[in-house]
Amino acid sequence: MTANLMPMNLATLLDTFFAPATAYSGTDPELWTAPRTEVYEGDKDYIIRMDLPGVNRQDLEIEIENDSLTVKARRELKNEEGYRAVRREQTGAISYRRSFDLVRQIDPEGIKAQLESGVLSITLPKHSQAMPRRIEVK
Repeated sequence: MTANLMPMNLATLLDTFFAPATAYSGTDPELWTAPRTEVYEGDKDYIIRMDLPGVNRQDLEIEIENDSLTVKARRELKNEEGYRAVRREQTGAISYRRSFDLVRQIDPEGIKAQLESGVLSITLPKHSQAMPRRIEVK
């Protein structure tokens, strides 16, 4: 007979440590999750990539207010017809929410977003005044 060297509680602890942050909002009893996100900077723009598995375009909201970009999304979890859940880590609906403070060098009119295969990509172009330029010496 062999013994499991990793206690079940430790495995659960590691799962929760490496999972995205979750919390309940103050007035809303619904669970929300801060999705895993990557931010890249290029010469002309920034790109934000966010994991939103199972989210449809109609359940996604992106807002800019007071120099802050906020992404909100919602996903309903349903049982597969003819099946019963054997293991579920979350039940009901999941709400995703993440906010970013925008620097003044961003051109808010040129922001574009695309959702593909559960990944949201937001392109934030820099103002032309914020881009590096070469000064000619005379």
